[in-house]
Amino acid sequence: VRHIPTRWHACAPEENLTYSRKDYIASQIDLYKELIAVAKEGRLNLWMLVFSGDNDSVCSTSSTQAWIYDLGVDPIPEQDWNEWTVNKQTAGFVTRFDLGEKSHSNFIFATVHGAGHEVPAY
Repeated sequence: VRHIPTRWHACAPEENLTYSRKDYIASQIDLYKELIAVAKEGRLNLWMLVFSGDNDSVCSTSSTQAWIYDLGVDPIPEQDWNEWTVNKQTAGFVTRFDLGEKSHSNFIFATVHGAGHEVPAY
């Protein structure tokens, strides 16, 4: 797993950020492939959550699902596209993926009903 030189905080001083403008177009799929491989080997206990607002016109739910399924992970049949609720109302759907017998990690995809591109802002 790659070394991250700076611990990220929501309000990190600007001099601590190592963000490059060219990074915003860089795909993160290879990073997820690396994390999934490490998780499948049982080397690390990772909790990975990918979420998508179902009203996101920038990164659609179907696009997010497409790259997740291209990672080579399969949904756990009884945990595929299960509804999650808040106050008895559908808040979205959750799929948990099988990482194999050696793994103690979790890889979960969740949708957030009514949210757009910046899910935490909704």
